Amino acid sequence: MRQRRLLLAVSALTMALAAGASAQNTPTGNAPTIPGTPPAPPAVIPDQKKSGDQAPEEQPPTSQPVTGPGAAGQPPQQAPAEGAAAPAEGAASPVTPLPPLPPQPAVARTFEDMKIAVLGGLDKVTGRVSTVEIAVGQTGRFGQLTVAARACRKTTPIEEPESAAFLDIVEAKPDDPAAKVFTGWMFASSPALSAMEDPVYDVWVVDCKNPATKAPSSKPQ
Repeated sequence: MRQRRLLLAVSALTMALAAGASAQNTPTGNAPTIPGTPPAPPAVIPDQKKSGDQAPEEQPPTSQPVTGPGAAGQPPQQAPAEGAAAPAEGAASPVTPLPPLPPQPAVARTFEDMKIAVLGGLDKVTGRVSTVEIAVGQTGRFGQLTVAARACRKTTPIEEPESAAFLDIVEAKPDDPAAKVFTGWMFASSPALSAMEDPVYDVWVVDCKNPATKAPSSKPQ
């Protein structure tokens, strides 16, 4: 008797499991209704988006961080113009050069003729420095050099100070004939602009001046 009851219970449990599985596999639209029971509420189906608003496909996750223009908070980079060379990595951005300044107008200076040229001389062998005063139209000597002052001019006191002398310099060596080593203008403010090239001597312009004149003293009568 006990075995029979067990068999009936197992059979009933098996039938219940089979009925439950068939009920799950049966679609809701075709589920049979039981008389006397209220109808089941219709299943809520989320609204389908329009065909044009379909969500994009999900991209597989990646373990690397997203960098570049697409990263959050970074502005997109503009593509270089066609034909333009791409800047090297790490190089500074090109700087637009400023337009050149207009040339300064040349201001003519007024020179006055002076009577005496004051020259400086250097003997590179002995290191001796001398100052020589030569009257315009005459010659003077410095070592083996004979210096002739052809002209000496100086700017007026209201202008930027400048002195210039036109010199003819001849070098007379003991074993060689005399040779002219310089001729032209020398400027006191720019000695290197027109300098004499000699391995032993160096000459430059110091000043141009007039002879000192003394006013006649008035004797008391």
